[in-house]
Amino acid sequence: MLQPAPERVTAQELLQFPLFNDEKAEAVEWIAGQMEVRRYEAGDVIAREGDPAREFVVILQGELHFRPSAYDEIIVTTAGQATGVLPFSRIKTWVGRGWAAQATRIGAMDASHLPELVYRAPLLAQRLVSQMTDRTRAFTRMEESSNRLLSLGKLAAGLAHELNNPASAAVRSSARLREVLTERRKYAIAMLGKVLPEGVSEIIADITQTISECSESPGTIDALERADLESDLAEQLESLGVPGELSPGLVDARITAEQIRPLASLVSRDVLTLGLRILVADHEIVCLTRELEEASRRISDLVQAVKSYSYMDQSPVAEVDVEQGIDVTLRMFQHQLKHGVQVSRQFAHNLPRIRANGSALNQIWTNLIDNALDAMENLPPEQPKVLLVRTCAEPTGILVEIVDNGPGIPTDVQSRIFDPFFTTKPVGEGTGLGLDIVQRIIRNHKGSIRVESSPGRTAFQVRLPL
Repeated sequence: MLQPAPERVTAQELLQFPLFNDEKAEAVEWIAGQMEVRRYEAGDVIAREGDPAREFVVILQGELHFRPSAYDEIIVTTAGQATGVLPFSRIKTWVGRGWAAQATRIGAMDASHLPELVYRAPLLAQRLVSQMTDRTRAFTRMEESSNRLLSLGKLAAGLAHELNNPASAAVRSSARLREVLTERRKYAIAMLGKVLPEGVSEIIADITQTISECSESPGTIDALERADLESDLAEQLESLGVPGELSPGLVDARITAEQIRPLASLVSRDVLTLGLRILVADHEIVCLTRELEEASRRISDLVQAVKSYSYMDQSPVAEVDVEQGIDVTLRMFQHQLKHGVQVSRQFAHNLPRIRANGSALNQIWTNLIDNALDAMENLPPEQPKVLLVRTCAEPTGILVEIVDNGPGIPTDVQSRIFDPFFTTKPVGEGTGLGLDIVQRIIRNHKGSIRVESSPGRTAFQVRLPL
């Protein structure tokens, strides 16, 4: 049985669209003659990840959606617009998924005819090249946004860990503080009505001062020494009629038997025991409040680091302290740097501020430091990982150098590392966009970047003008 002839597009149908305005009628006739009509229902998939990209397409009616595989944004093409393979495009396969958003009718031309289309319809070719440029800009914007989110995702994971430690400590300390305050209140109530002989208040005041001093400078006691102190103090407490179980708390508070003994001769055993319990509770309260203060300070420092890193509440372009930005970025990497990485900061400390986008500069430092850490990740355990960050002033600008002692970049790929989508990382571990974006940001700031690499040393040098 003979197959029905494919439906063809008419020149009149194409000429209704602005895309074909002012083009010669014979050129449009030729284009229409190369096109075959396709029809799709809403939801029909027209392109899948990895499918060959072979056709130039004009939407005659309806709407097509395309979602690039690496991004969440959807590219919408409506009636009168072109999509698919455009003139001078190097696309070979689809890098996402396309579908009809509604009942759609398209005209499809095999991409092999595009060179002749450029010759026959130069005005249309110019418009399509302009459209391809817009498409490239859109993808570039999505790439930069995606890369930034990937970088921030890595930092956020480490930051969450860093925040979790002081937050957990604050929760534990506040819960314990509530318990200790309840215990102290119970002991204080039991002391109500007790008459203290003359001289007791002065002795307790001296001991309280000792508690305060010890909390300021606790010193170090090893486990064996501590066990001996607790054992000796427990024996002396029991000889005074005080429970030996108080010895750990008294050792923590640095309260000695010599300080307790004068009290034993002035008050009853019950009063002495209650008094010592109150002193132990007071010492623990001081320690817990200090822990809460330290945990809160640490959380505040991390929040301030995030604010400084992102330049929140500041205009995009401002006078920027480059060394401060690098230092904040290193703080954002604190979790990763804890794992055996030695950081050497060789800052000039006298650099002039430069007018720049501080958040964008921090993206440069983030990508370069992240790459350096990745390069050193698989060094032998016995070999130290060293990250060097150096700054210096130059006659017309400033130099920032980020150096690692990883295996180096192979000579044959050094010229390609700034190319979009080029990566030496295993599949799934890198987008190949980090250094491309770094280079673009630096160029936007009228600066330059170069790399020097050999086994055991890779240095990225960023120069920014004043």
